[in-house]
Amino acid sequence: MYILGYDLNLIYFVLGVFTVIMVVFNGIIEHFENQLPLFIVEAFRYGKTLNGPVQTKIVRFIKVPKSWFLHFYIFSSIYSSLLLITAYRTCINGAKVPGVVFDGLDLVCTESRTEGSSKENILLALVLLTLQCSRRFYECAFVNAKSNSSMNILHYIVGYAHYFCTGTGILCQAPEFISSSEPVENFELGKVVTVKNCVASFVFFWSMWHQLRAHKIFAELKVKNPNKHGIPHGDLFELVSCPHYFCEVLIYTSLSVILGLSHSHILAVWLWVVVNQTVAAFMSHSWYNKHFQDYPKERRAIYPYLL
Repeated sequence: MYILGYDLNLIYFVLGVFTVIMVVFNGIIEHFENQLPLFIVEAFRYGKTLNGPVQTKIVRFIKVPKSWFLHFYIFSSIYSSLLLITAYRTCINGAKVPGVVFDGLDLVCTESRTEGSSKENILLALVLLTLQCSRRFYECAFVNAKSNSSMNILHYIVGYAHYFCTGTGILCQAPEFISSSEPVENFELGKVVTVKNCVASFVFFWSMWHQLRAHKIFAELKVKNPNKHGIPHGDLFELVSCPHYFCEVLIYTSLSVILGLSHSHILAVWLWVVVNQTVAAFMSHSWYNKHFQDYPKERRAIYPYLL
């Protein structure tokens, strides 16, 4: 997208802004919470870290149920599936890329983008992303317990933006989806089944499974204590306060390993995920320690034995 003569990469811009906001606002709230207007604190936090119902009118006006997370998992499941189908038709069946797709990718990711990975790795990453989005939809629809927690509309918008940027970012550096790229060879299955991809895929599925386990433990705890929060136990909760965030970081690390360091868009997504999940984990970890005197001292916030 050209703005004042400059071809702006919207994915870099959006994720960059999100990342800076997470770091800056978390730092400010961490050190100056008592001196800040309450609406700033309430706009940044959500769920249990709000420490009760929203009090300021402006945040109450823009708050939505936390259960609306389901909406952007519906979106991401459909959107990632469409991207996968488009990539499959082009990379394997040899179908021509529709002009509207070229135009859309040029608009969002700039005309000067370069190839970031092979068609085989792009397809594998899109398959895994689609599985992850579909599983998260399943969790939100059928695993998570009903909750009265809320979030503000800004968190809701960030959810849509994240999955749009991730899916679009992966596809935009595929060889066939860059108008200036040279013709590429036919799809080769052997280029998918490599040691690197097998290890990364194993970590991906391991993380998916343990993230599902974490959400089931949360749901069981909510059913037992519907009106209050408790201390979760079992599986990776014995090591960290937020194993679901830890697994999210591993999932996107796996995608980054598959696509490689030349794929700059997945690296931007990975950095955003690491910052976002780490900050959210420390907020939750701090809340647990503040509200439970018997909270396990050996637990870290997100990274086992480290942080």
